[in-house]
Parts: sequence; C-alpha cells; structure tokens
Amino acid sequence: TESKKSMFGRRSSSNSGVTGTGVSNSAGSNDGSSLYFVKGMPEAVLGECLSHVTKDGSSSALTEDGKLDVLAQSRRMAASGLRVLAMAYGPSLDQLTFAGVIGMEDPVRVGVTDAVRQLRRGGVKVLMVTGDSKETALAIARRCGILGSDYEEEEIHGSDDTLMENFHHSQGQFSDIEFGAAFALSGDEIDAIPSSNLADSIIGIRVFYRVVPKHKLALVRALQQHGEIVAVTGDGVNDALSLKGADIGISMGRSGTDVAKEASDIVLADDDFSTITLAIAEGKGIFFNIRNFLAFQLSTSFAALTMAGVATAFGLPSPLNAMQILWINIIMDGPPAQSLGVEPVDEKILKAKPRKADDPIVTRALLARCITSAALIVFLTLKVFANELDDGKVTRRDTTMTFMMFVNCDLLNAYCCRSSERAFYELNLFSNQAFLWAVGGSVIGQLLVIYFAPLQEVFQTEALTGSDMVYIVFLSSSMLWLDTLRKKFFSSWFSDVYHASPRAKKDDDAGKMTKVRSWLNFRQLDRSTNKKAKARSRNMLAL
Repeated sequence: TESKKSMFGRRSSSNSGVTGTGVSNSAGSNDGSSLYFVKGMPEAVLGECLSHVTKDGSSSALTEDGKLDVLAQSRRMAASGLRVLAMAYGPSLDQLTFAGVIGMEDPVRVGVTDAVRQLRRGGVKVLMVTGDSKETALAIARRCGILGSDYEEEEIHGSDDTLMENFHHSQGQFSDIEFGAAFALSGDEIDAIPSSNLADSIIGIRVFYRVVPKHKLALVRALQQHGEIVAVTGDGVNDALSLKGADIGISMGRSGTDVAKEASDIVLADDDFSTITLAIAEGKGIFFNIRNFLAFQLSTSFAALTMAGVATAFGLPSPLNAMQILWINIIMDGPPAQSLGVEPVDEKILKAKPRKADDPIVTRALLARCITSAALIVFLTLKVFANELDDGKVTRRDTTMTFMMFVNCDLLNAYCCRSSERAFYELNLFSNQAFLWAVGGSVIGQLLVIYFAPLQEVFQTEALTGSDMVYIVFLSSSMLWLDTLRKKFFSSWFSDVYHASPRAKKDDDAGKMTKVRSWLNFRQLDRSTNKKAKARSRNMLAL
C-alpha cells in the first residue's frame, strides 16, 4: 500500500521558542495514528521532552543530567557562532522524544567587519538586535566588531576568515562575562524593565538577544527618547515594525522581503552593509560642503551690498555699472560656487561625531568668516576705486580697475572657502577638478570682458596694463593671508568645531601609525609589536 501523509496542525509560540507540525500517517492500517515534529530553542524543546533517542535508535527516559549535558553542548556550539536548534518528535505534544540538536552557520557577510569598525570610528553606535541565543549573539557580535576592545579590533589583520580563526583560538581563554555578556540584554529582561526606565537602562548595551518584534520597536523608541537618530537594518517580516518606527529604515534589496522593503526608507540594492558607511560619509561631506558654499555666497553678497551702500551713503558714484554687477552674479553664483559642493571632505570631518538633527547650518563662526571676508573685499575694492577717482569723474578705467579687483578677491575667497579648517597652502590644488575648471573658466571669461573689444562695449571696460594686473593680484592676495590668520591664530572664533568621536581620539592618541589611511579605506592600521603588547595588557587588566 502507498503511504500517505497530510499536514493537520501547527503550533508556534514566540514565548516558548517551540514550533511544532503534526503529520497524520496511514500505512496499511486504519488507526489513523499521528506524529508531531518539533523544533525550537534547546532549552524550550528539552522542557517538553520526556525521552531521548539512543545510539541504537530506541528511546530512553530523559533525565535532568541528560538535559544539562545537551544544554552544555548547545552553549558550546552557540559560542562558536552557530545557530542551534533542537529537534523532537512524538505522537502528541505531551509525549515528545528528543532527537538531537543541529548547528547552522550564518557567516558574517564579507566587508561587514570592516564596515562596523569604520562606523564606530566615525562616532556611530552599532547595536545588534537578534532572536538568537545569548552565546550565538555574543559570538557573532564579537566576530563582526560590535563587541571587543578598540585596540584588539585594530590588531586583527586579514580577511574575515582570519578573524574567525583568531576568534575560535581565543574562545577557551575567556569566561562568559569576559566574552561580552556585560554588554548584552535579553528580551525577557527588556520586558522586566518599565517602559519609562528603558531608555536609561540600555545605555552601554550593544547586543540584544532572544527578542521579538515588539522588543525591537521598544528599543527604537527608547533610543529616540535620548535624541538619537536611529537607523535600523533588516530583511524579514519581523523587522517591519522597527523599520517603520526608525528615523531611517534600511532593508536589503536582494534578500529582503517585500514587507520589509515597503516599510523601509532606503533599500540597499547590493545588500552590502558597507554601503551604509559610504552613505554616512557622503552625508557628512554634503552637509559641510553646504556650509562652505554658504560661506562663499554670503561673503560675496555682503561685500556687494556693503559696497553699494557705502557709495550711496557718502554720495559717491557707483563703483560698478549694472552689467558688471550682473556679470559678478553670474560667475560667482555659477560654476565656482557650485564646485564647492563636490569638494573632497577633510578626514577630521569624517571622524567627527554625528551632528545633532537640530544643528544649524549657519553658525556663528561661519558668519564671522563671511563678515571679515566681505569687509576686506569692500576695503580693497573701494581703495582701488578711490585711488583711480582722482579727477572726480568716473571713467572706464576707474570701473574696470574696481571691477577686476572685486572679481579677483572673490575668486581667491572661493579658494579659501574650500575648507573651514585648513589654510590655503594646505589644500591640494588638484583634489577638486570641478573647482579648477570653474575658476579657470571664470578667469578666461573675465579676461575676455576686459580685453575683447565687443565685450568691452557691452561692459564699458578697457584693457589694463601688465602693471595694473600685478597691482591687483598683489592687493587681492591679502585674502589668502586673512584666511591664514583666521584658521591658524583665531580658530576658536572662525572655525566650526568638529569633535572627534571617542574611537577616533583613541586612534590618534595611540601613537604614530606606520601607515596613514583614509576613513573610507577599509584596510587595517599597522602597529608595532610593542603597541600590541600594551593593548593586550590593557585588555587583561580591564577584564
């Protein structure tokens, strides 16, 4: 006769950690006997079992000592990073026979370890929220760099495989507490904490294990109470609540479920965690480049308005005609200003702590730079105009000299605005190709306005001599020296303060590196053997 099986029942409980499936069996008999298959957390499944399978296939009573042996083996397997499931079967859910445990390895994706390290160095707090057991969660967290001392993480060289070997080798040297248990919290412990105290209770916790969707959402809310900008990554249906509740929900494009994608704000098309690192760096760069853009635009506008206002107040003729003012607006608001938005960001900014959501774009230091730059531009421009206005009549030469001085000062001011921290001689001239093309085009256009006859008639200019150009370049170069004075001697007044993250400070204070690498360069930093020995001794003392 043909054996027939049909699914007839299923029990699943997130609290008990047990999932069971019933199967009705008939093989030449009419007794309609049924058989249940159960899987789940070892501690939960063992609590439901009365017997266990022996080597010869028979069943024997399951004693308390036997349960302890199984749990000990499960902990050893979980501590090596395996996800452990227990299996059982029986004619009913009250008469289960323990069949064994299986360990499944879900390896850390390539690049995650380096990405987590870069995020932490950039001041981002990385937390793990998982439904796995405590031992598995701690093992994976340590493997990908969420747990572990800063010095130890920097000493590990090579790929993720090498990291795994070092991890397994050090397993037997540390107890459970030393392994990171002090930084872990379970779902049951979260339930025991009043919601009003949860935000303060999770400070310093990096790993949350045996959690369910409601715990994930509670953690998001608790972090937001502290003013944190919370980003959640996930790919499953169970992650939908936390993805929706987070400030930034990030789901996986390839392996993520449709529910997770719909609930998220960002979908990673390549499922690469390191993409988040690049996105954060890009976000920091965009924000601070906007500040540099505004510093240039505001200083130019302040200078133009002040110059016109001073001339009007003292009854002087206008230093610039309408076409010249229009030309200044076109070239200053155009390519040079736009190219500041793609300026490579300084390493100090990338290592800075994430800014607060309510941090202003226009700061006191930025306004101070704008006002001082505008004041110098106005002074130099009016000085040239006053020197040329000896006879009291405004000629083409007078406005041309004034026009050329204003434009030259603005172009040098744009170069200074490429960074709010570094002086002009510390900037790489060729690091921003867009800026070079923009300034080069502006210079060529300005020379055409001065020396090309058809444009001379339009802008009411005349050709200047070589000595005139040298004089203008010499005077306008004072913009560079003003900028150097502000950044080197009065930085507390004129520079925006970027506080380095704690990990970045430790990296800087740990000593000289044999190789200097970018924040976006995922290769390891090399240390001398003496530094490694000191770091290990610090770790042992801390433990």
